[in-house]
Amino acid sequence: MGPDMAFFTDTAAAGRPTLISAFKVRMADFVGRLAMAQNRTDTVEKLQALSDRELGDLGLARADIIRHVYRDIYYI
Repeated sequence: MGPDMAFFTDTAAAGRPTLISAFKVRMADFVGRLAMAQNRTDTVEKLQALSDRELGDLGLARADIIRHVYRDIYYI
C-alpha cells in the first residue's frame, strides 16, 4: 500500500459485541429463564396435586411447596 491509499479498520468496536449478538444473548437468556420458570410451575402443580399424606411422606407440608420448589433462588 502506498501513501495515497486509504486503509480502514474498525478498532473501536473490536472485542465488543454487536447489537445483534447482544440481542441473541439476551433472547437465549430469556428463553432459558422462561423454560426454567415453566418447569418450576409444573413442579408446583404436581406437588399441589398430591395428598397431604403423600406430601408428608416427602417431608413437605402444603404450605412449604413454593418455598421448597424455589429454595435454590429465593430465601423465603
